[in-house]
Amino acid sequence: MIALDVYFNAKSGGDAELEKVVVDVWMEAMKQQPGFISASLMTPLPQEELDAMGAVKPPFSHEVLSFWESEDYRQQWVGRDIHQEVWPQVEAAAEMIMYTVSNCDENWNI
Repeated sequence: MIALDVYFNAKSGGDAELEKVVVDVWMEAMKQQPGFISASLMTPLPQEELDAMGAVKPPFSHEVLSFWESEDYRQQWVGRDIHQEVWPQVEAAAEMIMYTVSNCDENWNI
């Protein structure tokens, strides 16, 4: 199993728009793909809560973590026409996008 971890910064004042596109468009299409396991959209806690626990604020406003049965399945998804339709909508709502892919050597109740 592999994990795709995508980090986003929404365009100024566009948090709600980015979240809507990620959840209603991108993740909706993603969850219908062969090899897809699960995904989560995450946002940092408020700064005062992070400060209280000694945690740092990440340099991004949103993070999507998705799990796939294999890198081959994830690559197939990226190559499909539906990905080419939905991904530009995500790009249009974000000012910064970075990602990484990791092996998942162990998992607990995914």
